Amino acid sequence: MYSGRRLFRMGPGMLLLFVGLTALFAVGAWMTYRERGWGWVSITLACATVVLGFGSILETLILRIELTDDSMIVTELTGRKRYSKADIDGIEEAKGVSPTLLLKGGRWVKLPVVGSDLGNSVRAWLKQT
Repeated sequence: MYSGRRLFRMGPGMLLLFVGLTALFAVGAWMTYRERGWGWVSITLACATVVLGFGSILETLILRIELTDDSMIVTELTGRKRYSKADIDGIEEAKGVSPTLLLKGGRWVKLPVVGSDLGNSVRAWLKQT
């Protein structure tokens, strides 16, 4: 039975960073609107607040990788994918590159970036029977 970490998601520091950037976009949109009305700058900053700001906050809250006893579940904005433990051959990771699963058929699957210790935990999880 695997007793290590089972849930991987972005840390609270990333959430605070995205909240701060969203607030910066919102203040910029409000200040330019207050001074000049709806110009291209205030419209662009308002769109950046909605799309980039709230989108990144939402992605941070949804994005996660969970290791269950028999499978890996990857939850993203686009949906949920399940990879059986028996179908996973290994995992590769390096600094600056998102982790990648190697499946039994030789297919590589890119995983979302959720932290720096995912690779070691997945390797230990795969060794458990």
